[in-house]
Amino acid sequence: MADLPHRTNSLAWQIRQGWQNLGEWFEYQFSRVDVDAPALPRWPWLEPLAQVLFWALAGALALWVGWLVYRGLTAYLNQRQPKGPGAAQKTAASEAALKQAAYWWREAQQLAQQGDYAAACKALYMAGLTRLNDSETVLYRPSRTDGEYLDCLTANPSRPYELLIRTHERITYGNAQVTEETYQRCRRAYQEIAQS
Repeated sequence: MADLPHRTNSLAWQIRQGWQNLGEWFEYQFSRVDVDAPALPRWPWLEPLAQVLFWALAGALALWVGWLVYRGLTAYLNQRQPKGPGAAQKTAASEAALKQAAYWWREAQQLAQQGDYAAACKALYMAGLTRLNDSETVLYRPSRTDGEYLDCLTANPSRPYELLIRTHERITYGNAQVTEETYQRCRRAYQEIAQS
């Protein structure tokens, strides 16, 4: 194929050729230079020091990972401990964060009478959590999410608790509109919990 004049005379082609020629010139100039690297001092103590530092760092990293595993295991085992007479002492602090289920029930009734069905459903949710804590089925922790409560209930599934938790989740984290019908469903679920 013959070279066309626009391929060999265009400005872009001439610039590429200029850069290529400049690069080849630098390569030629540097290939003629013969520079010996300076002699570095030989320190016999440097290699053992580097080995000691490496193994100290590796040991510290292993200890840190071990500590994290230990903390994770103890937290897991503490969560899985059977409920016994000592469990009431452990929950004293968390019970202070909860009010009585009867308080939340009355609060829900008042809020529903005022037409604030979302807050009433949240009060019923808190009453349900109080019942779970009182029965030591799932101990109350302020940091627990709704999903964690549902996971804890998988051993003893309960439809009324699931309804309260899922409704709370939709109200708090979703854009669910809470109607009187929603409140009545939550109210019936809590009454079912209170009767059991």
